Amino acid sequence: MKRIYSLLVFIACTLLITSCEDFMDVHKEYIEGGEIIYAPKPDSIAFIAGKERILFFCRTYNSPNVKSVNLYWNDGLDSLLIPVSFNSSYDSIEVVLDNMEEKSYTFTVQLVDNFDHRSLSVTDFGTSYGENYQVSLMDRRIKDISLTDKGGSVEWYSAAEGLLANEVRYVKNDGTESIIRMSSAEYTTFCPDAKAGEEFEFRSLFIPEEESIDTFYTAWSKYDEAFPAEYKFDRSGWTVTVSDETASDGGGKDAIIDDKLDTWWHSNYTDGNTPLPHWAVIDMESSKEMSKIEVYRRPGTTDTKSVEIYIGNSPDANATDWIQLVTGVFGDGDSLELPVPASIDTNRGRYMKILLPDSNREPFTNIAEVYIYGK
Repeated sequence: MKRIYSLLVFIACTLLITSCEDFMDVHKEYIEGGEIIYAPKPDSIAFIAGKERILFFCRTYNSPNVKSVNLYWNDGLDSLLIPVSFNSSYDSIEVVLDNMEEKSYTFTVQLVDNFDHRSLSVTDFGTSYGENYQVSLMDRRIKDISLTDKGGSVEWYSAAEGLLANEVRYVKNDGTESIIRMSSAEYTTFCPDAKAGEEFEFRSLFIPEEESIDTFYTAWSKYDEAFPAEYKFDRSGWTVTVSDETASDGGGKDAIIDDKLDTWWHSNYTDGNTPLPHWAVIDMESSKEMSKIEVYRRPGTTDTKSVEIYIGNSPDANATDWIQLVTGVFGDGDSLELPVPASIDTNRGRYMKILLPDSNREPFTNIAEVYIYGK
């Protein structure tokens, strides 16, 4: 039994020695001349898109012996050897590759140290954009334009993919030109002090990729409508007082300047009906050069009949120095347009009084909105 065990051990050792010799034969060709030493490879690389160029970024760590960063593309037919001097901590370089044809590229990067050892290759991808991308761009569409005494507003439809911003070039009241830029995330461009009746231009700014180093601009385009020749006064900051109200019906007195036709000021009918006339006084903060006034009553009702408009320097509705501007009577519709004669100087008071002297269903009246225009 002992002889059999010894024989088995001898056979196993023989097989092990033979296997080791075969293993060394397989690897012999790879270790002739000594062990291969590699330079450190990049910690990270990136290729950032541009207009007929690409930005190459390379970050290293603990690579003070690296003397060059070697960059290859077009299957090695094109290359760039970049001399470097990195420190022993994190360090990086950025190099712009100019005159790059518009297409996508595969890049290979190697680091070479002072002993001419090369790092393992690192591969990444980058794209150069040019005329083909440029001609594919379309301006963001304009939905609507409007004008107040404070400036013009341009309202936009949704932004296309890659849109970075929009610009509007317009004429101000003093005759100078101004350019306003707004983010693609916004839907309205406000143009301070825009001149009434003047045309404006617009363009769109695109980036082909999120971190592109270049922005592509569409050509300036003239919009097919000018800013309105007549503008609405901005009523933010204005206040209203009234003779009476039923705030639970329509929202109350402030509804006449909230820019909503589905809210209104209604005369009082709680604890008895307040008799005619009813009035509202609007503090416009300053006198205005007015061209017309629009008054809207509650949609679908005809209670409100006649409207008289006055201006003055006192908020007291019973003052004796109110100056009458215009009067009018509602027809079948919900709106009443009251042009202000050019012969009337409207700059004679910061307060506007709206008097409702009668009704088609006494004593009830209502007003949904009061718009004041200038030129």
